[in-house]
Amino acid sequence: MNAPSLKAGECHVWWARPQDRRIESLIGVLDAVELQRVPTYRRDEDRIRFVTACWLLRTAAGAQLGVAPEEVPVERGCDGCGKPHGRPRILSPDPLHVSVSHSGERVAVALTATGPVGVDVEVVPDAPLRELVRCALSPAESAALETLPEEERHAAFARLWTRKEAVLKATGHGLRIAPNKVEVSEAWEHPELIAWPLEIPPAALQLRTLFPGDGYTGAVAIITDHLPITVVERNAAELGPADFPAAAPLAA
Repeated sequence: MNAPSLKAGECHVWWARPQDRRIESLIGVLDAVELQRVPTYRRDEDRIRFVTACWLLRTAAGAQLGVAPEEVPVERGCDGCGKPHGRPRILSPDPLHVSVSHSGERVAVALTATGPVGVDVEVVPDAPLRELVRCALSPAESAALETLPEEERHAAFARLWTRKEAVLKATGHGLRIAPNKVEVSEAWEHPELIAWPLEIPPAALQLRTLFPGDGYTGAVAIITDHLPITVVERNAAELGPADFPAAAPLAA
């Protein structure tokens, strides 16, 4: 496996496309807890995304730690209830922060040694935005969205949403904080955290836009004072068989 090593101040974001034909070869690296979760997904596409995400996390992290994917010590305890369905953590003496996201035909795994990280990828929605905007955007963000041409609003909303999700994953709060209480820069501006309802200062968090291909948008957030952070987007084909269904930074 020839995965490049993380350098100081780097965050690697690995991309894959989930495909059913690969699931049997990927599932062998999952641990007992992950295997128990597989049949809980009722829809085939959700099951395939979960298995692909587990494989990608374990394989990318294993390449950094110098161990086989099935030997990566992944812990998934929920911060709220303690059950094994929380965000993944790597239990290693070497600091390795990770985050996972999947949507549609995209699976993303972010890794960095620099600080807590959150990654999010979303399909650009085609549904009416009114209710989504009410739940997700602040009044200022909603007003700014209204100034955009109609044809740009869905992509702009998705970009704002992924930035907020990435921030809330990095801080560990998840949706325990309402997204409309978190404010980020306008969709086509450089990504920044503008307003935050709790104690983490915006200066300690860095946001970057990701490029998952047409019809998708993504963001990654890293909590660190290290400047600057370099985000490198990579294909799962670098980790697996040559015909592995890789995703961004390829075109859709």
